[in-house]
Amino acid sequence: MVYNEAIFLPIWLRYYSRFFPPEDIYVLDHESTDDSTSGSGFVRVPVPNPVVDCEQQLITVQRQQHDLITLYDVVLYTDVDEIVTPDPVSNLGDYINSFQYDYVNCQGLEILHLKDQEKPLDLAKSIMDQRSYWFHNDRFLSKPLWARIPMDWDLGCHARLDGQHREDSLYLIHLHRVDYDICLARHRQVAARPQSKKDLENGWGAQRRIVDDINFEKWFYESSGKLEVIPEVWKQLNL
Repeated sequence: MVYNEAIFLPIWLRYYSRFFPPEDIYVLDHESTDDSTSGSGFVRVPVPNPVVDCEQQLITVQRQQHDLITLYDVVLYTDVDEIVTPDPVSNLGDYINSFQYDYVNCQGLEILHLKDQEKPLDLAKSIMDQRSYWFHNDRFLSKPLWARIPMDWDLGCHARLDGQHREDSLYLIHLHRVDYDICLARHRQVAARPQSKKDLENGWGAQRRIVDDINFEKWFYESSGKLEVIPEVWKQLNL
């Protein structure tokens, strides 16, 4: 589901279009106003909802996944800042042909922009050539997103409701923190929109509403895991 994702939607679409034709790529458009979803290359699914609502988002994407399972052998769901790949040298096409399970969890890898060492992201260049560090984020990013069966997820699609977990050689590269200023701007965009009462009362999506400079920088860096140098072989993943 997207809202005004002029930066990440083109990256996301460019990657997944290598493996799927436009008629098999579905973008749930949460009333974007910046024309980022007015182009071609995908099926636009309007999602009319005046507020940011984590529960409604789950209901919407889960219903979409259930509907698509009736049409396809396998369905992949991701957020717009998530790149799913089996490894840097093979591809999703190969993975589809060998996939044998009902579902699998991804292994979460989150790229982190060290703004004191690395330049702001240049969207005309490869992302993997501009960033040097990531951290494992299995707590939030080991998502069961690739499936042959209807999935029942928790909020954020981080896990199955029944608690079952199955890992395979599948990775989720998270781009949420790939650039400090872009991330802060996205947080401010979300925080400026009307929020559901349940989200505010329960603290759902609270990290996306951190927008003041001091607390945002603290969240950006201090909530990350142990940093590791991105292996050189991953530079082959052309993002």
